[in-house]
Amino acid sequence: MVLVHVPGETKYTLPEVPPKPTAHVLFCAKFTNNTPNPQTYTLKTERRTRSTCEISFVKSYTYGVQIQMKLAPPNPIVEANAGFMSEISKQKGYSSTSEQELAWGVDSEIVVPSGYQTTAELVFKEDDFNGDFEILTTFEGKISVSYEHKKTKELIGTVVDKVARIFNPKSGFSKDNEGRPTFLVKGVCKCKFGVEQSVSLTETQLCL
Repeated sequence: MVLVHVPGETKYTLPEVPPKPTAHVLFCAKFTNNTPNPQTYTLKTERRTRSTCEISFVKSYTYGVQIQMKLAPPNPIVEANAGFMSEISKQKGYSSTSEQELAWGVDSEIVVPSGYQTTAELVFKEDDFNGDFEILTTFEGKISVSYEHKKTKELIGTVVDKVARIFNPKSGFSKDNEGRPTFLVKGVCKCKFGVEQSVSLTETQLCL
């Protein structure tokens, strides 16, 4: 028995109005200079955040004990270099969440003028994606079907047949131009991911 299923390209429906990235302060430090000369301080720190991606299937299929499907992530995640792999795997079940840890760091010198206090903040921007997706999967080959007694669960027999005869329109499948069964998988993808970092400096004059 050889059954081959070929998932097609992942197609996403993007929101009409993309959300704006949200800024978060990961670290804050204050440097005070009450001397008559400018002072140089070293700012060095690292903070970690998590990017998450939740996949929920609203229309799918099962075969045997599990399904394994790979979805290409939405373009915004790839472009933002959020740490996700090139493909997101979907195992058995109708929803799953994957996480990736990201490190944000800074190592720089800050010059504080005489009579001033400088506040340094490590800021990162987080974006999110919430959209629907579709994958057209094509099947070919043969499949075995086992028949059991409804009450006793006793095996009656096993039949091996072409997948095109088993996966028919009555089971929710369609056919392509070559007569192969196809199934349109549908789902929802919700992701949150960091896109960039920056250091914000604010100078405040001291009351001496």
